[in-house]
Amino acid sequence: MIHEIHLREVFGPRLSDGAEAYRYRVSSIDSYVSLCERVELDFTGIRNANSSFVNALISGLFEQHGAEALGKLVFKGCLPTVRVLVEAAIELGMDKHAERV
Repeated sequence: MIHEIHLREVFGPRLSDGAEAYRYRVSSIDSYVSLCERVELDFTGIRNANSSFVNALISGLFEQHGAEALGKLVFKGCLPTVRVLVEAAIELGMDKHAERV
């Protein structure tokens, strides 16, 4: 099963509230990483984002699931400025996962 999340539909074109991103991740994404073969986060239509939002949405997934998340999460439609934030959040989460293990 593939679980696709269109972030613009949920949050609008600007991703800025890290607390909101955290609540959404915990309630609507975390369990799907274990249940689905793939989880697609679609950033199409997102004009800008900040690091607190992207870190709260993404780094915790990698901190919790480690390399398993690398094989299951797909990031679509990222503008170059958002892609940099996504890559940094993945790295942060993987570093935190390595510290826990």
